Amino acid sequence: MSEHADIVAIHYPRGVTALVWFDLETGTISTSHAGLQAALHQGVRNWDGRLVRSDEGRVFLSAVYDHFFLSGYSVHWLSLSGLKEVGTTYRV
Repeated sequence: MSEHADIVAIHYPRGVTALVWFDLETGTISTSHAGLQAALHQGVRNWDGRLVRSDEGRVFLSAVYDHFFLSGYSVHWLSLSGLKEVGTTYRV
């Protein structure tokens, strides 16, 4: 992971938080949650119901936010610089 990323934090009801981020330097989407990787790889629907895929970068990250927000999850959007490492990562 590069030092600059836009991140969506998804807070699951049982206390787990999954991160999905768009790496601003490489243009890739990754997640910290293995199970979420498979689901996101298929794409997600945005606010308007359009299927968005990970190769759309920041648009995809926005759709991830919309999808989980509309599903009733607590979600937060973060833009960070200086981030060095997130434990285990899974590229979407």
